[in-house]
Amino acid sequence: MDMILSIFAELGSLIRPYTSDVALALVASLLVITGGDINRYIKRQISSANFFFRTIIFVLVCTFGYGVLTVVLTNIVRTQLAGLSAAYLAIVVIAAFLALGIYAERKRQI
Repeated sequence: MDMILSIFAELGSLIRPYTSDVALALVASLLVITGGDINRYIKRQISSANFFFRTIIFVLVCTFGYGVLTVVLTNIVRTQLAGLSAAYLAIVVIAAFLALGIYAERKRQI
């Protein structure tokens, strides 16, 4: 068991300098997978609006909405990852990407 934990600790120490990149990759992947559902929800909410307003809302949501979500969620995820020990960092990163892969498969994104 100590050997496995030391392997995860070594892997976590290799990942540590790239915590911001890992956080961005996790958030971006999640937004890509759920983006269709978010757009569908917004489309239903504004379907009765004028074409001009629907277009403006769509542009604002895509440019500012997704941009703000990416920045805010990346900072939250980065902060949480930075607080983990090296061994747990590796385990959490591997588990998070596996979970995203399974979620993408279920949503037929893969």
